[in-house]
Amino acid sequence: MKKMNTFDSLQALFLHDLQELHQLRKRGWRALSMTRVVKEEHLGRCCYLAEEFLSSEDLCTLKQDLELDEQQWCAYKAKLTGQ
Repeated sequence: MKKMNTFDSLQALFLHDLQELHQLRKRGWRALSMTRVVKEEHLGRCCYLAEEFLSSEDLCTLKQDLELDEQQWCAYKAKLTGQ
């Protein structure tokens, strides 16, 4: 079994949560608003972890792979800090 590195682990976390948020949007935000909040806060934590543990190059690659621009990235971080 292949051991996942930090980049792969973070990418897997992001992809999982982003997919779940997409599914929530399809069902409608109001029905599961607490679930959405928890997922967005988790994504904010993942953003901070990525910034702490990945090189600048890997961080840029991760954002590109996830198709997250800087505004979206900061928005997820803000969910965690309550801004």
